[in-house]
Amino acid sequence: MDPMKRSWMALTLALGLVLAQSTYTVQPGDTLYSIAKRFGTTVEALQVLNGLEDPTKIAVGQVLKVEGQPPAPAVQRLNAPFGALELPREVSQGQTFRLRVRSGAQVTVRFLNQRYAVQGESLLIAVPRLHPEGTYAIAFDAAGSSYSARLPVRAVEKGRQALTLSPDTAALLQPDKIAAELARLTDLCKSGPAEQLWQSTWKKPVDSNRITTIFGIRRSYNGGPYRSYHEGLDYGAPTGTPVFAPAPGVVALAEALFVRGNAVVLQHGLGVCSGYWHLSRIAVKPGQQVKAGDLIGYVGSTGLSTGPHLHFEVRVHGVPTDPAAWLVRAP
Repeated sequence: MDPMKRSWMALTLALGLVLAQSTYTVQPGDTLYSIAKRFGTTVEALQVLNGLEDPTKIAVGQVLKVEGQPPAPAVQRLNAPFGALELPREVSQGQTFRLRVRSGAQVTVRFLNQRYAVQGESLLIAVPRLHPEGTYAIAFDAAGSSYSARLPVRAVEKGRQALTLSPDTAALLQPDKIAAELARLTDLCKSGPAEQLWQSTWKKPVDSNRITTIFGIRRSYNGGPYRSYHEGLDYGAPTGTPVFAPAPGVVALAEALFVRGNAVVLQHGLGVCSGYWHLSRIAVKPGQQVKAGDLIGYVGSTGLSTGPHLHFEVRVHGVPTDPAAWLVRAP
């Protein structure tokens, strides 16, 4: 199958479009935006559902598949010795899910070799994109007692992308500097406000409907092995296009990085952060509080980049998760 078609199919999965489909016939005066608004969905969702690479090219009489917002994931409610638990029946690679815990005791959670402390009554966990499919134990410890359940992790096929880098760009692929930069970002994303700062689905960070690379696609550089994967969502846009905060947050980083170029990191609470790479200019400072829609920078092509675009990334406790899902239904 053509890699671009695989990418569109993968993004459909990433957006979680699982409702029964219906159709709509394009009428005079319709735009993809007006149709999306009518059906309570997004332009991106209609694009991937109908294989539309250019959202401006729809014709009167054209029949489009349409769907509304995806349903909340099915949950299981369990009674542990220390209180009530609520968690999904299954999760997918690259997905963020929410646990709810009602207990008077301090609860810790162990899942996929990681340990988390529940703050308040909820916890967000991101499933690593490349973690093997299977059913895994999720364990809870509180008040001197333990409880465990089984949670299936489903595989998601995202396809592959072979990139050809110029010698100057390829020179940025230095393992020691890549590792140091990643460690710093991971630490930033494990800190920040304890409370959740957002209250609704996140907004798109840039006024562009041209998605050039999806989250999770495996990558090869200059004919090398497919060892890595794309950790965010790329929007193609001209240099200088404004970039906005998709949700309330605190600026944790605003500076030039070796690989990611001019970068901004926002902390959103509950261990969630978002990143904006390859900017031409930065418009915020560390410590600054931002609201959804506030200007944070401008699209560029700095760092390890093959052309002007915004790389938009979301991490939960340092683990990359699919940003597209946060634009449809934030966990």
